[in-house]
Amino acid sequence: MIRRLAAFAALLLLTGCLVSDGDLISPGEADFPVEDGTRFTVYALDESGERADEPPEQATVTVKDGRYLMDMGEESKLFAGLMKEIGPELYAVMIREADQTNGNFYALMERDGTSWKRWGMVCPDFVSLVEEEGMALADFGMVVRNSDCVATDFEDLKKALLFAHERQAPDAEYVAE
Repeated sequence: MIRRLAAFAALLLLTGCLVSDGDLISPGEADFPVEDGTRFTVYALDESGERADEPPEQATVTVKDGRYLMDMGEESKLFAGLMKEIGPELYAVMIREADQTNGNFYALMERDGTSWKRWGMVCPDFVSLVEEEGMALADFGMVVRNSDCVATDFEDLKKALLFAHERQAPDAEYVAE
């Protein structure tokens, strides 16, 4: 399990993500739809959005100092983040390693009862999707830097997340226990 998480993290570093230098969601603007202490079973999803043939992970989400903390297990890194509602049951998620003070990653989460689906944003995939639609990354106020898509404004981030939600399958499912 730990090896798989490390491999996933390495893949993200190599392929690039949707990132920002500063916080695009502030604690004062954040929403907290996940209750403190919620435990999730996390399933990887394949390219069609169906559960992959892999064993699930466990995650616990708590709230501390006005931010979510997500713990994926004893040997994993702790992640800190915030969520902001951008549509009915749709949330922009800003997350980073808890011991860091900047350098955020972004994803979209969609709630359906006690289940959440995640759209992880991999930069090259997003750029290809944008180009397939005859658009440019600049249409979303973003630039590519070191293989990452860099967002500088929350409204552009929201536009990009909703664009991906309409055109891609989710990559993970979080089921509350």
